[in-house]
Amino acid sequence: MQPVSRRLFESLDDVAEARPTLLELGCGSGALLVELLKSGATQGDGVDLSMGSLDAAKRRAEEAGVAERTTFTQGDGAQVKLDAHDWVVLDRVICCYPDVDALLANALPAARRRFAFSVPTSRGLKGLLNRVVWGIEGKWDVLRNGCPGYVHSLDHIEGRLSAAGFKLLRRNTGWMWHVSVWERDAA
Repeated sequence: MQPVSRRLFESLDDVAEARPTLLELGCGSGALLVELLKSGATQGDGVDLSMGSLDAAKRRAEEAGVAERTTFTQGDGAQVKLDAHDWVVLDRVICCYPDVDALLANALPAARRRFAFSVPTSRGLKGLLNRVVWGIEGKWDVLRNGCPGYVHSLDHIEGRLSAAGFKLLRRNTGWMWHVSVWERDAA
């Protein structure tokens, strides 16, 4: 698990008490989803564009003994039809989408209680540095694999969450990455 993914996992440390159903968009090889299932989540569904990553996620779930509680689907998180889950998680995924609004428009309604994510921070000096580094790296990524990364405005993302009825539960900002956990307002 990547260090930022570990921080997101640690920010969801009440998984054993909450026993949620999970949806992870951009689940990759399933490291975070499987760890959350091992820690107490009842059901986990992963969506990813890459069949290779999904095959690895299925193997990881089998090896961890949680395969019967998982489903993995190939699809674009901004377009695929999503069923409602207690928690929706996007770990290092928002930064892969040029249209953050389309992704959030599809993902937010699927979160009954909680929405958690990690993104490169966009605020302050760290945000400026991220935009420069990600801009340079993005040009290289386009040449290498056609997939640039994006540093989206945290103010915009958090505004969308607030407008959808979520309130900030916890936040952890490191040097380059920002981790947030939001809860849907009970009212």
